[in-house]
Amino acid sequence: MKKLVLSIVLLGLSSGAMADLSESCKTFFDKIDGLVKTIPEDAATKQQTDMIKQSLESNKQQISALPADKQEEACKLGIDSLKQLEASIPKK
Repeated sequence: MKKLVLSIVLLGLSSGAMADLSESCKTFFDKIDGLVKTIPEDAATKQQTDMIKQSLESNKQQISALPADKQEEACKLGIDSLKQLEASIPKK
């Protein structure tokens, strides 16, 4: 459940198609894609996971429309936020 909440928060921080993304954005979205894949696919989370995936794809499209410098700025902030969130999650 913590991973689900983290994924939702990260999607909120991310603002876009992979071919048009800067390197920082490719890295950022690869990390988020990896997090989404860790969400258990059961009846309790399926609807939320599907919504997260749709939102992620929409965000990728939106950010790909930004100029490269704005992509870099946004995704570097996202990467920094992701690192802070990962550091705050207790290790099992």
